[in-house]
Amino acid sequence: MLTIGTYRPDRIVSNSELAPELGVDEAWITTRTGITERRFAGGHETVISMAVQAAQSALDVAKLSAGKIDVVILASSTHLNQTPAAAPIIAAELGCDRPAAFDISAGCSGYAHGIGQAAALINAGQSDTILVIGSEKLSNVIDRNSRSVAPIFGDGSGAALITRTESGYIRRTIWGSIGEQSHLIRQEPTWEQQRADPAGTPTPFLMMEGTEVFRWATTAVPKIVSEIAEAGGIALSDIEVFVPHQANLRIIDGVARKLGWTDESVVVADDVRRAGNTSAAALPLAIADLISSGRAKPGQLALQVSFGAGLSYAGQVFDLPKVA
Repeated sequence: MLTIGTYRPDRIVSNSELAPELGVDEAWITTRTGITERRFAGGHETVISMAVQAAQSALDVAKLSAGKIDVVILASSTHLNQTPAAAPIIAAELGCDRPAAFDISAGCSGYAHGIGQAAALINAGQSDTILVIGSEKLSNVIDRNSRSVAPIFGDGSGAALITRTESGYIRRTIWGSIGEQSHLIRQEPTWEQQRADPAGTPTPFLMMEGTEVFRWATTAVPKIVSEIAEAGGIALSDIEVFVPHQANLRIIDGVARKLGWTDESVVVADDVRRAGNTSAAALPLAIADLISSGRAKPGQLALQVSFGAGLSYAGQVFDLPKVA
């Protein structure tokens, strides 16, 4: 992994703005989520435009022309058009020269899935230089009146430039899914229901069983992290930086605690405090926050893991890259 570039919308939405709409106070939101603010994209900002900005930032830091990119992978759950996919449009706007380009729909874990695919393509000799992008406009798909959803999610984009290099080694990906738990994070009603009765059916929104997701994550994710470390050929004690999915701060703290990691032993990403849960964009945004703030530095050994709708999960051990 060479570089990571990011894009964050300008509009900051604080808890003080959301709280009156939800009929709660600011402390109610902060206590339950650890989130104090998040970014919401404006009408002119889209999944595609934010992805282009993040990807160009990554290319600029690497001093690499878009013409060198041979694969573009976009992870997103909020590009609302099923056809065409967003990745080919992003590639064209960047000026790439006929790359393979496709979207991944794996919920919040989509970016980590994309990193796994990119590493596999390069190791197989199928590709040389790949852009993996996570880009989300979740403000488009949440019910602003829902206490279980509205305070949690935010918008943004992050892009990683992957190429064959002596540094930034990406180790084996661990990934999987638990389809019997797919109802925990879902869209409701379905588009089929909405189309069958457009006048009597509300717009589909993102729905989540927050308590059950919390229980699953704090129980299952520490075990998955151990599997990722083992697949990467390292011990948990070797990890310098932990980049968990930025779901909410209570889950992050719970997972780190079960792994026995403290602030003194491992740097733990907590970009969720100021960005909210940005789904497939969360991992690259969190990495960029750690490095730009000086809490971590390129070359340190990191482990990332993400989980979300499906339920799906994915993660890998890697060396931290440069960031824009």
